[in-house]
Amino acid sequence: MLPATPNITIGAPLIELSEIDSTNIYAMSQIEQGNANSGSCFRADFQSLGKGQHGRVWESAKGKNLLCTYILELKTLKNDKNWGPADQKGFSAAIAMGVRAFLGAFTSEILHIKLPNDIYWNDRKAGGILIENKLRGAEWTWSVVGIGLNINQTQFSTDAGNPVSLQQITSKHYELAEMQKQLSHHLGVAITEWLQEGETNTLLKLNSYLKAK
Repeated sequence: MLPATPNITIGAPLIELSEIDSTNIYAMSQIEQGNANSGSCFRADFQSLGKGQHGRVWESAKGKNLLCTYILELKTLKNDKNWGPADQKGFSAAIAMGVRAFLGAFTSEILHIKLPNDIYWNDRKAGGILIENKLRGAEWTWSVVGIGLNINQTQFSTDAGNPVSLQQITSKHYELAEMQKQLSHHLGVAITEWLQEGETNTLLKLNSYLKAK
């Protein structure tokens, strides 16, 4: 029997930002200034310097998509565990699975995960994840989880990554506030399952959804 693990609730408090350079940059500054609460989510209507993988900028029209960063202090997940860099792989996989499950709740179409953490609908990019971690010596202390998901945007100025939005996939418009709640729920479920099942099982699940190169 798996050891009991409390359900992880993230997304509260939710801090709404009209315009910011990057929710990841803002979230990291809150941690460094000692103003951060584990589980918080910072959501912006617009990012002027949205951060993608390898220094890329994430394109998003104002007020159309989910642009957010969650922060977690690792000791709040299991305070009797020594968290280290080796634990980050399973955590990253859990986050990707949670985002995929969120999108999968609104479309029956096949959604793939492209490493390190992009979400694809067929060959079109529906979202991306950028996880940045803070260490104190060999201890993993905080994780900063940036997520950008194309929700209601229907026109893109660039075809980099061949973007697609949920509205384009389903022909439906979505309320972002409710979508944020749903995303938080799915992430909490995925993190809880990772804590209960361990890295090996989480990675096996991830592998079943990986996008072929």
